[in-house]
Amino acid sequence: MAAAPPSTAATRSLVTARIDTAALIRNADTIAARIAPAQLMAVVKADAYGHSTRLIAPALCAAGIRDFAVATVPEALALSQLLGTDAEASADVRILCWLFEPAADLTACTRAGIELGISTPEGLESAIAAGQATGITQNVHLKLDTGLGRNGLSLAQLEAVLNRLRQLADSCPRPVSGTVDAGDGRDAEAAVAAVPLRVTGLMTHFANADVPGDPATVDQLHRFDTLYGRLEAELPGALRAADLRVTLANSPAALSLDPVPGTHVRAGIGLYGISPFEHRTAAQLGLTPVMTVTSKVLNIKDVPAGHGASYGLTYRTARDTRFALVAGGYGDGLPRLAGNRGEVSIRGRRYPIVGRIAMDQMILDLGPAEAATAAEVAIGDEVVIIGDGTTGPSAEEWAAWCETINYEIVTCISSRVDRIAVGDRAAAGPPDISAATAGAEPEAVAHEH
Repeated sequence: MAAAPPSTAATRSLVTARIDTAALIRNADTIAARIAPAQLMAVVKADAYGHSTRLIAPALCAAGIRDFAVATVPEALALSQLLGTDAEASADVRILCWLFEPAADLTACTRAGIELGISTPEGLESAIAAGQATGITQNVHLKLDTGLGRNGLSLAQLEAVLNRLRQLADSCPRPVSGTVDAGDGRDAEAAVAAVPLRVTGLMTHFANADVPGDPATVDQLHRFDTLYGRLEAELPGALRAADLRVTLANSPAALSLDPVPGTHVRAGIGLYGISPFEHRTAAQLGLTPVMTVTSKVLNIKDVPAGHGASYGLTYRTARDTRFALVAGGYGDGLPRLAGNRGEVSIRGRRYPIVGRIAMDQMILDLGPAEAATAAEVAIGDEVVIIGDGTTGPSAEEWAAWCETINYEIVTCISSRVDRIAVGDRAAAGPPDISAATAGAEPEAVAHEH
């Protein structure tokens, strides 16, 4: 007789991350209303800030979001495959990425219809080469360094880029604008095909938008406005889109500036219901955390006073007490620094994490065995490791225990933690992307309601 297949519970990871796609769409709607008339560009880099791009992007797409952004070329290509975009298809869904080696071969991006953020003259050359090699016009956004000092064109680099664009425009067989006006349709098509690159956007990134009222943000706005005026006057018409997309604001800028600058907003952390501000909660911003990280109680034991807990014995019991072993450790993305600092929630009650968090597990001190709070915890109970602050400790609380920021907490939840879609949007399901993902390795996810 053949052995019975393992149960779902046995094959699912012990630590799971529930992704509430209904909360995600509510957050998107909240941000979209706040930034109007600017439009939302959903940032899904770093596996959607740890939330799973395979769950997040299709849900956003099904809800009507058409502009997406990631950091790297591999992320962009994977997203293109997931959403079924390419250079030959409708420009309905647009994907932007901006972090790549200046001398990289970008032809795969060009064929996939991915737009590129240009931060160096060398990167511009690579984009031009990709357009020439494929015969497809490569759309680019010029990224300007207005004060962050990270990626982006300096004034000297911008001058070099403008000079190169003028040379490129002069080499085009005929002037081309955002819409080609030619007497012969075939001539118009040939003219477009002869343009290897078109500037479709301008962008920058704020350094201190998470500090409302910081004068550095005002200074960056002024610098961008000055450069934007120059680019409006000097970008060759042959290489410039008729409707430039202008993106300055990230989540903190989108949630604090009035008016919100630009035609589009690159919203990342806010989409996931996490506050980008130190002194304003997600609830105060009208946002709901999308991720809930849960685990299980695997063992319960009574231990005497003076008993140690975990590696290094950094914690010893002050009295006879009861320990609970919980699956989850730094191998799942839960920082060691939360040992002897952090808490988790079981049945609505908080319990301290004692001793060091190990790679795969942690210990809780439930209190004396005779106490009701200890007696009510049983093996198999669900443990909320990261919740919304009420259901369980928030990402902000974990950040405080680990001396970091909430962005890092959610982004570092590891790949061995199954992401499970829950909520109304999960019930409806993502758009049909079977053709785009045929042959791809399936992610261990389930839909719960």
